[in-house]
Amino acid sequence: MEYRKLGSSDLEVSAIGYGAWGIGGAPFWESEGHTKSLDSIKKAYDLGINFFDTAPVYGFGHSEELIGKALKQVRDKVIIATKCGLRWDKEALGSIRKDASRNSILEEIDQSLKRLDTDVIDLYQVHWPDVETEQRETMETLVEIQKKGKIRHIGVSNYSAEQIKECLQYGKIVSLQPEFSLLARDIQNGTVSVCLENDIGIIAYSSLASGVLTGKYDKNTKFKDWRSKGIIGTFTGEGFVRNIEKVDQLKEIADKEGKTCGQTAINWVLRQEGISTALVGVKNPDQVEENLKAVGWEPSAENCESMEKIFA
Repeated sequence: MEYRKLGSSDLEVSAIGYGAWGIGGAPFWESEGHTKSLDSIKKAYDLGINFFDTAPVYGFGHSEELIGKALKQVRDKVIIATKCGLRWDKEALGSIRKDASRNSILEEIDQSLKRLDTDVIDLYQVHWPDVETEQRETMETLVEIQKKGKIRHIGVSNYSAEQIKECLQYGKIVSLQPEFSLLARDIQNGTVSVCLENDIGIIAYSSLASGVLTGKYDKNTKFKDWRSKGIIGTFTGEGFVRNIEKVDQLKEIADKEGKTCGQTAINWVLRQEGISTALVGVKNPDQVEENLKAVGWEPSAENCESMEKIFA
């Protein structure tokens, strides 16, 4: 496994990070079961993954509980990241709301510490920008709980370049977690530059575009989880068809490299400027092993150029 420094922090994170959204199950994903989830976490650790990213909203606390249970015996050897700023009144997709206020964060941190069964969280991230709450209030609260020893480092997720700059007026952030893949490259239009200028590490999520870049779907695929809701065009309608056409071309490149489509897609993310780790969602042990083969190789110059043309 390759390890990289996370921004200005003292954290050395594995190039592949364990994304724990999927193991949370409902309301976003179909669960593969408690045992398989725990086994996948332990397998990831055994194979060198030391960075585990979760959030309260993933399974309404279930994901955090699984991470805490699986890593209890090796807590001092791993980096646990979780989030704040998304709340719910009932366990349903439509009830989730943004709230990064002081009162919410102070309540959430203690709940996460309990579910994760730990005394401190290594990286605590604001899940989504909350436009109803001043950035100053959010950041000052995070600095407050950092001084109390409840969290080690502060990060943000899904923030724009301008929002990051505003945050930096009130405290130090060491990471940004944006969506980033061959199919989602918006951060390359200015956000990456802001991160590099301020020594902020980038934790790429959805490196496989929630499975589309694995190459296992076709134009007729119908999803049974949140991807069927039409929330974004990656998974439905003409947008999905166009993406599948691009992935079919990526398969040809992957074949030339002797790799899978997914391995090639993750490898691309890891080769981009500013990336500290690529989060990969896994729900069973076999997926862990396959995804790790994305590390430690570089495609030919010709294939790199072809990928840029396909996914421009």
